[in-house]
Amino acid sequence: MTPPPTGSAPAASAPPGSAPARSARELPPAGGPYAPSPELRAVLARHPTLADFAARVTDFLDRHLPEPGTEEAPRPPWLDLRRHAARAGLTGFDVAARDSDGNPGAVAGRAPGGGPCAAVPAGLERVAQGLAMYLAGRRDCDAREVFSSGHGAMALRYGPPSVALAVRDRVVGRGELAGVASSEPHSGSDLRGLRTVAADHGDHLVLSGTKGLVSRVEEAVGFVVFCKVVAPELAAALTAEGADAGPRAMLREVPLSALWLPMDAPGVRTQTAAPLGLRGWSLGHLHLDGVRVERDLLLGAPGDGRRIFDAHFAGWRLMMALVCLGAAGAAIDEAMARTRRRSVGRSSLASIPSVASRLGTAAAEVQAATAWCFSLLEGLDRDAEGVDVAACSAAKALATDASYRAVDLGLQLHGSDGYTCHTPMEKRLRDIRGLRIADGPNDVLYSVLAHSLLEGARAGVRVVRQRRV
Repeated sequence: MTPPPTGSAPAASAPPGSAPARSARELPPAGGPYAPSPELRAVLARHPTLADFAARVTDFLDRHLPEPGTEEAPRPPWLDLRRHAARAGLTGFDVAARDSDGNPGAVAGRAPGGGPCAAVPAGLERVAQGLAMYLAGRRDCDAREVFSSGHGAMALRYGPPSVALAVRDRVVGRGELAGVASSEPHSGSDLRGLRTVAADHGDHLVLSGTKGLVSRVEEAVGFVVFCKVVAPELAAALTAEGADAGPRAMLREVPLSALWLPMDAPGVRTQTAAPLGLRGWSLGHLHLDGVRVERDLLLGAPGDGRRIFDAHFAGWRLMMALVCLGAAGAAIDEAMARTRRRSVGRSSLASIPSVASRLGTAAAEVQAATAWCFSLLEGLDRDAEGVDVAACSAAKALATDASYRAVDLGLQLHGSDGYTCHTPMEKRLRDIRGLRIADGPNDVLYSVLAHSLLEGARAGVRVVRQRRV
């Protein structure tokens, strides 16, 4: 799906055994599987300066993931692909580089090893990240972790310099993975109900609780953990045998905080579970048993967690929406090709009016949802502190619902073949089903917009001023 770029960008060297690199200016064969989609053309028509970036991402995918993923195919080495992306300069384009004094870094514009970083014009970082997610989703929803800083962006934007520089080195420079731990077994979307606590001992915190289900429990080198910073006395009361409801009620009133937790900290245990979809990355629980962390691992000040959460997940939900929309767009393209080839009596399947109508409806829904997501990302790039949390939440719900319907239709139009593991349809369906729950179930996300409209508070939530590193 390489777009017609306006300029060239050097392609990163390919690892041994991969296909040769293709020039950013070279278009795929006419009618090929990755010709520019209507959604991609629309974004690049508004932002032509991102054409080279989109071409570089596509070139990377063409070399490492040339075909859509299927369940029966060998699973790609996802962490290795992320490391290749780091060497190609495709893991830090969404966050600005700074040195320890807060000035532009001396290696700005260079990837680890001296290669060129992907050039993204200032003020288009979120749109570029959305493009990368959309293009990744067209190949495999599990490719969503290959590009950008991901959840590590919270440590980069809100962490003190020591944390931000360490995370940048590992997550951006080395291509390692950062995770996020917010949900708990008894509390998913109810952030006030979180029970993970960080007992405040002055120069350090002691973290206790269980997080789950969370992604990347085995692969991530660190997690942004959302918790409640409390006095040691309250932490002890919460864990005491036979504790009454009083301490729990007090905990609900404690504002949320966020901190960076390295996975090699003593007291961190993981427990994995087998998911229905999104099997490219581990899923499970984090058990935090008296984990001592230094106070300077806090992101922002104690109590800033909810605002950090809203600021980050407003954008991240749009990213996951665009992963699904990319997968849905690919499914529609494949279904269109299938219905043109498949005969029903003397005519093609595509000539049946009801089939054409359903395909057109699916395409319209996917294109509309894609346009809404990119419009919201443009707003985030213009004013990150004026984020419309409600609209971003509803857009993710709308996009994943539309994507699920589109892939379900694509599977149906592939007949019995679509129900097997040697086509990408069934994997897409399971993957998107998971993303209708992850980062906020869709029913909850729609209700966020409804409450915002009912209260007349569409201006959004003010967020913590970001510290750029």
